[in-house]
Amino acid sequence: MSIVGTWNVSIVTPMGAQAISLEFPDESSGVARRGSDSVPLQDVSVDGDTATFSVALTQPVRVTGQCTIEVDGDSLTGSARAGFFGTFALTGTRAA
Repeated sequence: MSIVGTWNVSIVTPMGAQAISLEFPDESSGVARRGSDSVPLQDVSVDGDTATFSVALTQPVRVTGQCTIEVDGDSLTGSARAGFFGTFALTGTRAA
């Protein structure tokens, strides 16, 4: 299944669930959005139904998130590793 499109994602963190939007215009680039903030995704790679990418976050602290997701139709599941903060589960659905 293709990752291309916009996804509404929830990441479960110690600060509670964080809602973001992931947008993939193709299988080698993307952007994460939260409110009016946006951050480009780096090192986007797709292998079958699995995608990996990293994202450099600056708020609430500076950390690089390493994400792995698996697409199943219009749903995705995966994890986001945020340095010494640990690994967090994420889920999402394709935006209409």
